[in-house]
Amino acid sequence: MANEFIGRNELAAQEEIKLSDIDVLLINPAPPRVDRVAEHLGIASLKAFLLSRGIETETLDMSIEQVSVSETVDQILAAQPRIVGVSMLDDTKDSGFSVIRQLSTRGFGGKIVLGGYFPTFASKDILRDFPDVDFVVRGEGEITLFELVEFELGKDGAKPIEQIEGLSYRHDGQIVENPSRPLIADLDILPPVDRKYAPQVLSAGQYLSVFATRGCWGSCSFCDIVGLYGISKGKRWRRRSVERLVDELEDLAHRFNTRHFIFNDDQFLVKGNSAYRLVDEFASELERRNLKIEFELMCRADTVNRKVMQRLKDIGLKRVFLGLESFDEKQLQRMNKRISVRQNLKAVITLYKLKIDVIASVILADAYTKLWDLLLQFTILYILRKRYFNSEHSKISVNKKLEVYRGSPVYQEYKRKGILTKDHYLTGCDYKLKFWTNLRLKMLSLEEGAARFLFRPKMNSTRVGDEFQLNMTPLKQKQA
Repeated sequence: MANEFIGRNELAAQEEIKLSDIDVLLINPAPPRVDRVAEHLGIASLKAFLLSRGIETETLDMSIEQVSVSETVDQILAAQPRIVGVSMLDDTKDSGFSVIRQLSTRGFGGKIVLGGYFPTFASKDILRDFPDVDFVVRGEGEITLFELVEFELGKDGAKPIEQIEGLSYRHDGQIVENPSRPLIADLDILPPVDRKYAPQVLSAGQYLSVFATRGCWGSCSFCDIVGLYGISKGKRWRRRSVERLVDELEDLAHRFNTRHFIFNDDQFLVKGNSAYRLVDEFASELERRNLKIEFELMCRADTVNRKVMQRLKDIGLKRVFLGLESFDEKQLQRMNKRISVRQNLKAVITLYKLKIDVIASVILADAYTKLWDLLLQFTILYILRKRYFNSEHSKISVNKKLEVYRGSPVYQEYKRKGILTKDHYLTGCDYKLKFWTNLRLKMLSLEEGAARFLFRPKMNSTRVGDEFQLNMTPLKQKQA
């Protein structure tokens, strides 16, 4: 099957636009560590949208193509696009800025545009400190980038730059931030995302990513998704029509000979009376077309109920990424999760009984967490591990300390209360934990190190970056 994918990729490459012909080159910088091969649906959607409107566009994913900063710059200079767009997250900004610096020193003459979560919340700082960055696209980028490209290419009927919503730039030495662009109300105006890198993803044994919805209806204080969609008017959670979604799944299944997908949505489900109806519409359309798939999705604990999950399992749901976040009632309130510990536990038990695998996420401590609260979480996690997370495909991903992102409500709170000990858009934010809480977490780090030393390779824990990931497979089972 891998050879089949490679063959298709070579055929597609023959049909690709020549790099020398492109107007826009979109870059996905590489993070410090790559754990899995995955498509970047953001730049894939931008490319598809621009192509559908006659703008010659190409993408370059540094992680998937395994190219260095200098090799990326070589390709950009060889292509000489009019515009280079760089999508940035907190963990990819360093390589992204390295590309920009090298482009400057090597004489690139085109325009440079940044977009994504990180630039959205640091647009003024970036335009102040990085003179080689010409524009920042804030929030959802498809329409804003298209209008900017039309302006830069001098297209007939292009909007003047001061009328392009969601754009930040310089004018006469001053930073200008145009009003935010309203959120796209009808996601069906967006064409299916470009699938340039689908063959590489499948050859690496990964699933293709698909988006069924955009945004999140939650209001978690630690999440910058709230900030990204909160800066614009419109519904923060929207869904594609069932017909368009299943059209894409059917096309991908036939084109790439796969039936495995990950719904890369911030929030796949809703809660309340409409939850089952929406799921049943999707399931019925798959059944009507006799389209057999297997898939994974992300959701909150308060959207998990037996009827909805059973219906999803019937059409191929295999695993759920479940945002539990905490088993401390007070911490859940501080997070503005609007959910209880009991609901979290009920969601875990429901999925366990339905034999649906779970990857659950928990944050142990924030600036207010006391030692007793931390020990209570340890106890609950231990019980859950022994009782419910006893398969090699189910585990709890535990972050020891709440991360503070500049676009999140908790950032505003910690900044207002003087809790932050570090606050810089390039180096991130930090704060102090309470003394005994911090001491116990440091002891946990020592225990992890001892476990890795004493029990390797049969150890029951692994470190992934700054995240401590508890493998929920019992030691006895692993040794068997």
